[in-house]
Amino acid sequence: MRKLVVLIVASLVGVTGVKAQEASAGRGGPPPAAPACPPGGYSPPYYALFGQNGGDGQTAFEIASPCIGKDVREVAEAIGMGRSRLLGVKNVITIMFSAQGTMTEAGGTAKLSKADFHMAYYLPAMRMFLKGTRADGTPLEEIRVFADQYAWNEAQEGRGATPAMSTLNARAPLLKLTPFGAMWSVIEAEGHAVVSKRADGRTVLTGTSPHDGIEVSVTVDDQHHNLGPYTVEETIRLPIEVTAKANGHVYGATFAEYRDDMEPNAWVLFPRLIRWTLDGKPFADLTVTYFRSNPYVVFPVPDVVKQRSPSF
Repeated sequence: MRKLVVLIVASLVGVTGVKAQEASAGRGGPPPAAPACPPGGYSPPYYALFGQNGGDGQTAFEIASPCIGKDVREVAEAIGMGRSRLLGVKNVITIMFSAQGTMTEAGGTAKLSKADFHMAYYLPAMRMFLKGTRADGTPLEEIRVFADQYAWNEAQEGRGATPAMSTLNARAPLLKLTPFGAMWSVIEAEGHAVVSKRADGRTVLTGTSPHDGIEVSVTVDDQHHNLGPYTVEETIRLPIEVTAKANGHVYGATFAEYRDDMEPNAWVLFPRLIRWTLDGKPFADLTVTYFRSNPYVVFPVPDVVKQRSPSF
């Protein structure tokens, strides 16, 4: 569970420090020295302020840790997680996407006429709206949710909760199976992230977030596309494969056909084709039809779920 109270205090300290550095530089003094990565490989969090779209005031964002390496920063920037002159690499904190395709169930493979996914990487949390037909021909219409240490199902969004704690370990790793969720793990590993090369020359970023202990590896492909701010002459570093090791299982994902036109006027990239695996076997095959970055999504834990869940 993430320590939100500590985060808020750190944000106030970080904003003050950044403003002081800017003031010093503005008075003609020497530019402030770049912060160094502590010996332990993790840096205290620092935050700065930026204006929201539409003139809705200022929002704090986390400045990239000095422990985060060049490769991780470049991939985060490529897909839209890295923004601002004071580089942040967690600037995509929530997403919402819709898809059609298939998903494996206990009784076989279900056909999804529409599946909506709401994800919050900072909590972490996810809500899946699944509509379609089960393998036996019966209708599938479920809302499956997890948030931090709780899992439940809903009759309607935010209503009619039924505890489903036995599913928590199976739902939580799915958050890693998007480009942003996978990169959050590598980013949070900071100085402990490992950069390696495959036999085919592709870069692999491997890291474990200290918040959840899930080891994640991201395979990066250097491509040339007219996507977002990039021209075809420039190299854009895109995540194409992910593995996440959790609870004795290996979750996998592949991403293809990145698009920059699913969200107008935003340079955030998202793949049109997503395929998930579980222990090497097909789990979900999704064709994305809708995508938004940083939407407003909430995951209040119902009292009935808290009351029937074990203490942590």
